[in-house]
Amino acid sequence: MTKNDNRYVALIADAVASRTLAPRARARLQSDVRASLGDLNRRWRRAIAAKFAVTRGDEIEGLLGNAAAVWDIAHWIRLKFAEADWVIACGRGAITTPLAPTAPEVDGPCFHAARGALDTAKRDRLIFAFGGFEPAVVAFAGYYSALYWSWTRRQRQAANYLRYYADTLGSLKLAQSMDIHPTGLSHLRRRMAWPLVEAGDKMFRDAIAPGEGS
Repeated sequence: MTKNDNRYVALIADAVASRTLAPRARARLQSDVRASLGDLNRRWRRAIAAKFAVTRGDEIEGLLGNAAAVWDIAHWIRLKFAEADWVIACGRGAITTPLAPTAPEVDGPCFHAARGALDTAKRDRLIFAFGGFEPAVVAFAGYYSALYWSWTRRQRQAANYLRYYADTLGSLKLAQSMDIHPTGLSHLRRRMAWPLVEAGDKMFRDAIAPGEGS
């Protein structure tokens, strides 16, 4: 890829209202985020153009070669650091500086688009936001965010598990990982109208990265 390639995606993850956490809880969150960056960068090393790093206390930033890994990275972050709600803001575009080991060392339109998407997310109470993507992606992000805030904390956590592990774990192992009885998981899925959520998620994922390989 060249600097002018418009497929680059800057991803910023910001913990919502982290300043309202108790000081010890916020310090623990920040410590956990820093300690987990190596795992994040290893898991998606083939998708990453410049590694994720902490940019502001509760904010991390990375640069991807394309949008194919956006969904999985976003839900790994939500699941890994579940004590906070996370805004995931993505900007697609070129870069204007050479690639560097970490994303904060790189600049360009994709980063500006991601920062603008983050500002929009904070203003409109979105938890997924996009700049430089097709209008359909922006519309899906609104649906996703409204649905998220309509759920209870327990339902949000369940959604994170279901979205991240749905393709890799069967129902029994998924229930075990959530520390819930399989019957309880079945009831939870029904209350959340999960088949409809899954259908919407598939369209959302396809819109984010149409035809892009990982």
